[in-house]
Amino acid sequence: MKKPGLANPLVKLIGLAVKFDRLIPIDKLRLLSRSFFFYFSQYIKKISHTVEHIDSLRVTEDKYYLVRSMLNGALRTRWTRRSLNTFLKVAFMNSEMRRLKAQWREKYGAGPPGFMVISPTKICNLRCPNCYANAATEADRLDYKVFSRIIQEAKELWGTRFFVLSGGEPLMYRSEGKSVLDLARENENCMFMMYTNGFMIDDRIASELGDLGNLTPAISVEGLKESTDKRRGSGAFEKIIAVMKRLRKNKVLYGISITATKDNAKEIMSDEFINFFFKKNCASYGWIFHYMPIGRDVEIDLMPTPQQRIEMWQRTWEIIRKKKIMLADFWNQGTISDGCIAGGREGGYLHINWHGDVAPCVFFPFAVSNINDIYQQGGTINDTINTPFFKAIRDWQKQYGYLSASDGKKTNWLRPCPIRDHFLEARKIIKEYGARPIDYAPHTLLDDEKYCQSLCQYDENLKELTTPLWDKLYLNHNRKAVSKS
Repeated sequence: MKKPGLANPLVKLIGLAVKFDRLIPIDKLRLLSRSFFFYFSQYIKKISHTVEHIDSLRVTEDKYYLVRSMLNGALRTRWTRRSLNTFLKVAFMNSEMRRLKAQWREKYGAGPPGFMVISPTKICNLRCPNCYANAATEADRLDYKVFSRIIQEAKELWGTRFFVLSGGEPLMYRSEGKSVLDLARENENCMFMMYTNGFMIDDRIASELGDLGNLTPAISVEGLKESTDKRRGSGAFEKIIAVMKRLRKNKVLYGISITATKDNAKEIMSDEFINFFFKKNCASYGWIFHYMPIGRDVEIDLMPTPQQRIEMWQRTWEIIRKKKIMLADFWNQGTISDGCIAGGREGGYLHINWHGDVAPCVFFPFAVSNINDIYQQGGTINDTINTPFFKAIRDWQKQYGYLSASDGKKTNWLRPCPIRDHFLEARKIIKEYGARPIDYAPHTLLDDEKYCQSLCQYDENLKELTTPLWDKLYLNHNRKAVSKS
């Protein structure tokens, strides 16, 4: 593997300065980190406010505090020069994406997707309850030639430099003798994040991740020891902690991924949980995914209740604002992404699974196209987002605030998800455009009367709880601007 270049000498300078800064034992005296943090905080404040979606100062504040927490997590990380080089280029120096976004806006009225989620294999080394991966076979994988072509086209046609790998277990993927580590190695100018149980990250893989510098693991946990072992098997928690220790030793940026349910919603918001993973075990970021009743053995009652969602919304913003910890909740924090990001929306994403099915979102498991068929017919990934199905989803997003330049009165980004928070509208789009359920979606999902009634009632209860909060906090434009903190 070649050494990282010094096309940007600033990378080397920052890397050396950060190492020196860490020699100072008192945080308040770490002048480089504090100056760097202050400078970028001012920059973030300037770019966070936009009126092309919804003119709301609270939305601006939410974006600022989330990005500030991400920056804080990055500053706590022990970077290799290679990983710092890649991070800075992808996050701040992607001029190609800006150029293509301008071209797309002029031609289509909106830019291309900002990233992709690819699940190259369904196979997993665990057998967790309710998980669709329990039924995987060797045939449930994406050919490496197709996998690699998707990445190359996304870079060339969309300017994408960030990719998310899911599964199954990404580290179980093998095709043509290649793995996800090979993919990252062949695309050094990109940043990859993989959702993983972490069990396969031994000393060799941890060392390789450190050498690569462009693949960050988001390790799945269910809570603390008892909750994690209950779902992932006895001893799982201790294995995860050992993996985190290996990653720190090799200077690998890593975070955690949490599935929130009715049963663990309180635990994953506790000080004990937050301090354990973010302070003691140095996770740089965390993603919260609410349990969605779309896989095997659906249990609607496992979803966090509407009241729990409100409590989680309050608590995550407390963690982000006061503790400066990046803990992003896709369902509760639609304000940071200007609503739903599915369906190939500008700056958003789409999902391609192990069979090549192209879905609007990992949690919106319906498709009208397949990337293998598109390639056989001479098409490109542009054809994945130009279907009437995807366009209908993007039209719904615009009606719900995105690129609307509105006052937000017809919007409520505290319930941004079409298939979870607006089930009837999502079902209408699915049926109108003949979208078929993909691999892990029960084929009777949309016609099960009890299922539909339960989700509709959930949506109504959530609307009743969130509307007063949205009206009071997000439509009040007389609030003070973002604070200087």
